[in-house]
Amino acid sequence: MTAIIDMHSHILPGLDDGASDIQESIMMLRQAHRQGITEVVATPHHSGQYQNICPDRIRTMCRRLQERVQAELKTEMTIWPGQEIMYSEEALSMLDQGNLLTIADSRYVLVEFMPTAPYSYIFRAVKDMILAGYRPILAHAERYQALRENGRLEELKGQGAGIQLNFRPIGGEWYHETTRWCRKMLRKGIVDFLGTDMHNTRERSPETENAAAWMERELDSRYRESVLMGNARQLLGKKKQE
Repeated sequence: MTAIIDMHSHILPGLDDGASDIQESIMMLRQAHRQGITEVVATPHHSGQYQNICPDRIRTMCRRLQERVQAELKTEMTIWPGQEIMYSEEALSMLDQGNLLTIADSRYVLVEFMPTAPYSYIFRAVKDMILAGYRPILAHAERYQALRENGRLEELKGQGAGIQLNFRPIGGEWYHETTRWCRKMLRKGIVDFLGTDMHNTRERSPETENAAAWMERELDSRYRESVLMGNARQLLGKKKQE
């Protein structure tokens, strides 16, 4: 089984619509560990509903959760700090001021948009973030209808954006339009990162197995491993959290 680095999760309790308490956080990570996930980037929302202007608190919560998980699961699972940031010019300024988190204090930012955002808005946001010195990663890119038109995802990658898809739709039924689109993007080699986007232990639990089985059958082994782990490992570096 190829190890997995989960680039998108809501495992920190009480910060958004993710884990309700520390016990649910641990249960979610136990489920994830059983599926081969060895490292997780915690990405609590920054949005109109969930401000989370608290970088130091997020870092501390990641460190403490990692300690609890390692003690209880007897594993070296690593929890990295980050955020899922709803794009706005204000959010970009807050990144510059250090009030919002990049992924593991890198220059990579997990950024999301409203599902109905026009392509012109997403394109401009990507360009502005890159000009500001960041590397945007489009969170759950399968949700944006504007990206379904041919060539648009490739154009954003050409501008310097990274592409993150969620595991669940990749492992869906072949007749679902979103599943077919995700698989097409993977076959074309456009996708860079994957995430569970786990929020709880029920309807939004970590679910990688169906997607991983499809990828095992359909994708080149080198590309599959880069999407599951290699690209994220390069981003995070070899340094573990202290």
